[in-house]
Amino acid sequence: MTLITACNPGKNDTEDGSSTSSSTSSASTADPTGSTGATDPTDAIDPTESTESTESTDGNDPTSTTTSSSSEPPPDTTGTTGSEADEFGFVCVELAKAESEESDPFAGTDTIYLTLELEPCLNDFYQSHPEYVDGPEGLAVLDEWRARLCSEAVAPGLVSCEVDHFETNMSEGVPIQFTVAYKVLDAAQIDGRMLLWGPAPLAELAGCEPKAKLTTPVSVQGFPENGGPLWSAQSWENPVGLVKSEADGCIKVHVAKK
Repeated sequence: MTLITACNPGKNDTEDGSSTSSSTSSASTADPTGSTGATDPTDAIDPTESTESTESTDGNDPTSTTTSSSSEPPPDTTGTTGSEADEFGFVCVELAKAESEESDPFAGTDTIYLTLELEPCLNDFYQSHPEYVDGPEGLAVLDEWRARLCSEAVAPGLVSCEVDHFETNMSEGVPIQFTVAYKVLDAAQIDGRMLLWGPAPLAELAGCEPKAKLTTPVSVQGFPENGGPLWSAQSWENPVGLVKSEADGCIKVHVAKK
């Protein structure tokens, strides 16, 4: 993986000097702002901006680097993929409508933004390996995984999607956040299925247990083709995911309409 990003000016504005981003895609995004409960869609500014409680965007001298963006069987969340040579993997995130929702909140979804905050192991890895942030090594990893995230054989229950672009938020002294924007190919096949977030180094390359966590309701948001968000996370289970080559131990997210 590279924390190398491509973001979109359509739904990305900078609220303060704590993060910067550039865009090569037409997709939209929003600002993860509270750590509990849904937020007002009009408050959504930056999909990778961290919450006030974690101070993810209050560091000094923020920097962001950028690169270009580019099955309908029953869900199954187990399995392994890749070869022994794989040094990168993913965190799986399962999506389901909240019990409070009477109708399908996913109807009309065109794009999904999924933002996870890096735990210390991953954060330290990227701070000490800049070649995976803005070097050719990182670009190559992103290029490989852009297709793999929506097609890994480990999870026939994947949301039918294409990766639209990646975004990162790096600020001095605060955890890195990484966003994957997915173009949804079939909005009727989201409920009960999963997205793969990544790529990120596996434990052997990272030298520790690589983990990332879901922190706010707007860390997972769905957008129609035009306009503000349709839905966001209402609640979640297992908020911390381990990067691996298996689609199990997933972060489980229950979503509700905005």
